[in-house]
Amino acid sequence: MGAKLSEAELAELKEGLRRCSSATLDAAIRFREGSDLQTIPVIVYGILERYQPATAPVKLAAANDSARLIEDLGLDSLTLLEIVLAIEEVLKIHIENDELREIRTVGQINQFLQAKTTGAHATPAAKHYSREHIALALPQQPPFLFLDDAELNGETVKASYTIKGNEFFLEGHFKDEPIFPASIVFEAMGQAACLWLLEKAPAQLGKEIKSNHVYFASLDGAHFYRKTRPGEKLVFEQKLVKLREPLAIFEGTVTSNSERVAKIERLVLAFGEQLLAETPATPPA
Repeated sequence: MGAKLSEAELAELKEGLRRCSSATLDAAIRFREGSDLQTIPVIVYGILERYQPATAPVKLAAANDSARLIEDLGLDSLTLLEIVLAIEEVLKIHIENDELREIRTVGQINQFLQAKTTGAHATPAAKHYSREHIALALPQQPPFLFLDDAELNGETVKASYTIKGNEFFLEGHFKDEPIFPASIVFEAMGQAACLWLLEKAPAQLGKEIKSNHVYFASLDGAHFYRKTRPGEKLVFEQKLVKLREPLAIFEGTVTSNSERVAKIERLVLAFGEQLLAETPATPPA
């Protein structure tokens, strides 16, 4: 980088950006010839504009750095892959699959590329999930999804769920006194652990984990301390204890209004198609 582009390089760049605006091409040339980091947002905008579907909920021209690539800009996984390939070609960099897992918004793309092109290694920020994002990642779906939001940070996951009062099982649990079942509290803890496993473990293991290949294996040291009712917000905090294929072991607690509700000393998830096809999961302890 830093040298004037040859005719062949310029032709290749024009071909790669043939459906992008002239401003995008000009920015790409300035970046390739002068390493101008200020051109990165222009290049990203131009490539996103090229691929954004006409039916997107939010038009790129009206979007800001917080605009989400999937929910707001209407991009799907295949289109995102094409965008990554285009960015790699223009900036002459290589982006690993695990690096992409933390990128959800337009601003995060620009921040990541700034760090990538300068060789900076920023401390990974906590990753936040809405209920919609969680539903995209987990095999559990409403009405059996008991996480409203989540935050993944390193080897921990913090999630929450507000008891609505209209959950289908409360009609019979119990008559005239709806009590959120302890079994569902522990199920929610398992869902939070599953979210961490699906989103964080592939980078450590160097392989993908399919959502339908994660199963509950065992539960030890489970304690339940008090009842919870509609209107209360449950907060689940869990930490990875050990990850070794095909098992992931977690410990965690549940609180409501800073009061303890439950804890698990050892929650074990089993994962992997071959293992689960050959060996049934161990029943809960």
